[in-house]
Amino acid sequence: MQRSHDSRTARGSLGHGIAIAMHRASNPPERQAQPPAGSAVRMGIDGDALRHPVSGVGKYVLRLSQALEDRLVAETPPGTPHPCLFLYTRLPPERLALPSQRWVVRQEPSALWRRLPSFVWLRTRGAALARQDRLTHFWAGRTIGPELGPTVRSLATVHDLNHRLVPQTMERATRWSHRLWFDREVRRVDVLLANSAGTSARLLYWNGRAADMVVRPGVDESFRLLTEAERNAAAAMLMADHGIRPPYLLAVGTLEPRKNLRALFDAWNLLRSSGRLGAHQLVIVGARGWQDPGFAATLKASHADGVRLPGFIPERDLPAFYSLADVLVCPSSYEGFGMPVLEARACGTPVVVADVPELREAGGPDATVTSDANQAESLAASIVQARMRRAGGSDAQGKVPDCWRWQGRVDALLDALGTGSRP
Repeated sequence: MQRSHDSRTARGSLGHGIAIAMHRASNPPERQAQPPAGSAVRMGIDGDALRHPVSGVGKYVLRLSQALEDRLVAETPPGTPHPCLFLYTRLPPERLALPSQRWVVRQEPSALWRRLPSFVWLRTRGAALARQDRLTHFWAGRTIGPELGPTVRSLATVHDLNHRLVPQTMERATRWSHRLWFDREVRRVDVLLANSAGTSARLLYWNGRAADMVVRPGVDESFRLLTEAERNAAAAMLMADHGIRPPYLLAVGTLEPRKNLRALFDAWNLLRSSGRLGAHQLVIVGARGWQDPGFAATLKASHADGVRLPGFIPERDLPAFYSLADVLVCPSSYEGFGMPVLEARACGTPVVVADVPELREAGGPDATVTSDANQAESLAASIVQARMRRAGGSDAQGKVPDCWRWQGRVDALLDALGTGSRP
């Protein structure tokens, strides 16, 4: 829908929004709806976010939930009950990546109601279960959550604005749920969180409310520079299990149109045909997506030329894929942040990203930003540039700050919870 000039002016420009988002990221919000002093925290989360295979959003919710649990338990004053942690879901526990055994799983008991779309269930049946547990806090890790009244401190994390910017890439039930409830959630929650300053800026532009805090994704300790022995073991595993051998270009993401992987495929072919790339394979890690079966068939048919599609890869094996890649390429038309970009940086691998604010944020100062990720020649030139920078040793390889580890990111979430455990 065409938006008026007045509407855009009232909400501010995207650049102005980023400035506001960065300011709010360093200034915690006012604390509302806090439990009485000395009472135990009783927090609930959206458990469907943790279903297998764990997505980028799922990994964000899982890792922060684990780090948050550790800190809440460690900082509980003597004589005070430990926090009670609840997870609300339609799904059986074996289909979820549980943060730990400390979490109480509240599963939908009725097989009939489990068939409801995820967000519809959470706002109806899930809300009823949550009210029985007398929660003090609820964190909606996928933005949309139950409305539990003024005594429950509500938090919501916004990861992207796909329903505004690329609605055609969303599953139908998710798209309609966001159309129905996203704007309402942004207005009503006590604390609005975003995974990047870019996402916060888009919230200000589209919804008139920037995030109260920016809580960026982190990376696990396993994403780091490998020793020579570890690199040799990784190379053997990649070859034996997946038929992958260096050198190769790498992309990590679901095979769906928003990832713009067709442009990467064209750039890879162009580099090989023009002699600017040798016998490099093209490795695309990620689950099969939707809406582009023709391109998926083209990739599969290119196996003999060097395309490798290992599918979904467990997180324990991802450092091997990143570490041995020449370059990670992320040409997406839109991302809310770009966790693979940060993970590749932690492993010392150069990154090429599309000129999208959120991807520039994830890539940091050493990322190679392509001027037009939709054009094969532009993307190919950026890949060559990134490879030259690596050969020249100009990338800050493996220099991800400690604060970007998950334990470093949980401080901001504790501030957002307002539990009183921190000054």
